[in-house]
Amino acid sequence: MENNNIRLLQQKDTNRSNIVKKIVGFKELGLIIVLIAICIFLSIKSPVFLSGRNIGVLLSQVSMIAITSFGMTILLITGEVDVSVGSQQAFIGVLTMQVLNFTNNLWIGLLAGLTIGLVIGLINALFTIKLKVTSLIITLAMLFILRGMVFIATSAAVQNSHNIEAFANIGNGFAWMVPIPVIIMMILFVIFYLVITKTTFGRQVYAVGGNPIAATICGINKNYVKTVSFVLTGGLSAISAIILISRMNTGQSNAGSLFHMPVLAACLLGGCLLGGGDGSLIGTLIATIIIAVVYNGVVLLGIDMN
Repeated sequence: MENNNIRLLQQKDTNRSNIVKKIVGFKELGLIIVLIAICIFLSIKSPVFLSGRNIGVLLSQVSMIAITSFGMTILLITGEVDVSVGSQQAFIGVLTMQVLNFTNNLWIGLLAGLTIGLVIGLINALFTIKLKVTSLIITLAMLFILRGMVFIATSAAVQNSHNIEAFANIGNGFAWMVPIPVIIMMILFVIFYLVITKTTFGRQVYAVGGNPIAATICGINKNYVKTVSFVLTGGLSAISAIILISRMNTGQSNAGSLFHMPVLAACLLGGCLLGGGDGSLIGTLIATIIIAVVYNGVVLLGIDMN
């Protein structure tokens, strides 16, 4: 009887261990340990770090990087990259604010911003696939094109003249005492985590990035998979841009000038490979939080980065 009880306890422990391993891999566990260590250090060095206001600001900053990083993670797994996401943020932000001012309609403005992001992603995909040029070169060209176009559209910031209260709440509001950008981020995380881990498309993403020749032999349309990945990245960049202009209450032509750097850093730190075939959204999310926490700590501790 006692032996049976011991076996049952061992079986339960094994089941719990398997569940943890399924949810969090070895890489992610290491990132969690690093994050906890940094948070403990900063909480000791700065009493402001764990304040409710600072945590709210920190999480809101995390959300914009993380949302774009979800799309970038999927794109990197396929073996492609998009370095134009920062220019997309400025371009989409300015045009969205102009549409909102012109129509005075929240839904038309949001739809316009999202559509622009999806179209930019589609253009990046078509040029990469049709011209057979590496996505780094194509999206680098798009970076300069969009930055030039947004300066042509306006040399100054586009101020908010529509005064739609619901729009301001997107980037600055709270629901159940949680910043709305964080809620948007977590909803998108759950959706894309399920897509990448539980669907046929998710398996195709890993197959295309891991071995494109074998994927083609197996009947996977790699061009379709990469096109969808580019479009998703553009759409998520648009959501991030909308949150940014809502927080700033203005569309700025110089916004997001180096935004692609923390996005790529989060993806690579989270386990993505530039060659494709590996990466996880959990790792990307944790890495995004680490980067934001480190930057927040630098500001709180008054460390001069120059």
